[in-house]
Amino acid sequence: MESREAINREPGSTRSGRRISRRALVTGLLLTVLACSLLLELCSYVYLRVAEGYDGQHLMMHQFDDYKNIHPTPGYQDTRGVIHNAQGFRRAEDVAMTKPSGTYRIFLMGGSTAYGLGSLSPQGHQKYPVLKNSETIDHYLESYLKDLLPSRRIEVINAAIPSHSSHHHLIYLNQTILKYRPDMVVFVDGYNDYYPWEQNYDQFRDYPYRQWSHLYLDEPSLKAWAGYTGFWLYRKSHFVYLAGKKLRPLWWAIQNLRPQPRRELNVEEALHNLELNAEGNFLRMVERDALILNHEGIVPVFTLQPDLLFEQRKVLTEFEQRLSAEVDQAQPINYRQFKNRARSFVTAKLQQVTTAQGAPFIDMTDILGEIKDDAFTDDCHLTPPANETVAQYIGHRIAPLIAASIEKKEKGGRTS
Repeated sequence: MESREAINREPGSTRSGRRISRRALVTGLLLTVLACSLLLELCSYVYLRVAEGYDGQHLMMHQFDDYKNIHPTPGYQDTRGVIHNAQGFRRAEDVAMTKPSGTYRIFLMGGSTAYGLGSLSPQGHQKYPVLKNSETIDHYLESYLKDLLPSRRIEVINAAIPSHSSHHHLIYLNQTILKYRPDMVVFVDGYNDYYPWEQNYDQFRDYPYRQWSHLYLDEPSLKAWAGYTGFWLYRKSHFVYLAGKKLRPLWWAIQNLRPQPRRELNVEEALHNLELNAEGNFLRMVERDALILNHEGIVPVFTLQPDLLFEQRKVLTEFEQRLSAEVDQAQPINYRQFKNRARSFVTAKLQQVTTAQGAPFIDMTDILGEIKDDAFTDDCHLTPPANETVAQYIGHRIAPLIAASIEKKEKGGRTS
């Protein structure tokens, strides 16, 4: 039985009667927190290296860009098969600023589909988390063109950037691409900004990533401070980065516990808005891209990408049917009907504006019918077999243009 002295011992004192100072308690607590934080950081680092393809240096696949918001992180590697070169192009080899003699250089531009992003769908990400560099459109296109034109040295460089829209191409062409003296630029676009149905849409003003600039650069606020601090930690801490990735699906699930009533889209009104928006937005961007490239003596090629919601010859797999239902739940009622009616309008308008500029246009909205397995990893991103089909479809149509361009240059050289 404890003595009366032990029972009456003051809190914070030891058996020897010494009192533990408040400073020692605080120091011990801080050391415990520090040790736990370091342990969490170490465990997160190991997990990311083993399970998530982390290369030990680059947590983020993109970084801030002065003119177009984001740019692929130079030197980034996901050890599961994603590589950026030193210039931020999705390519293992660096691209020489001075084009090697006898080389026909093609740049592939566009958003995340052209880049070759894995699925952004919660269920799709389990099956298609990443696509390797050897499974992207540019890789298949370069191989296909080398087979079609074996006597020529062909480069196809992936300069696509996830989330980018057609107005970013104007910036990127002048900022970077033209310095590499391409012979041809192929644009793979459509999903990000070709179907704006909101009234008075402006793709410069309404680009989603601009909200971060306003949050951090407008009048200082606690929200801005908390947001910036959280994002800084997300970029610098392995634990915070991993926790953010893993908790995001849980956050979405919590938000969906009380689903909001789905908005019903007025299709006729949306199509009217689209017609007005198109003239002041993506059609003008396509026209200006073509004008710039034609002025520089570069062949512009524009394409319209596939989309899961389109009525098409592709027989959807069970997995794709689940993806399709997932998209329906995420979009307003009647969105699928709008998208299919908008498709013919967008195709016709693109054909019109590209023809006026003497630029080829390739409609790829129904080219995946021969693929029996999955072609889509979500509503717009493609599987490796679909990327190969897209590459061959483009390659078959641009090969004659390449041959004619090379012949024209050779004749010009002999004449001079």
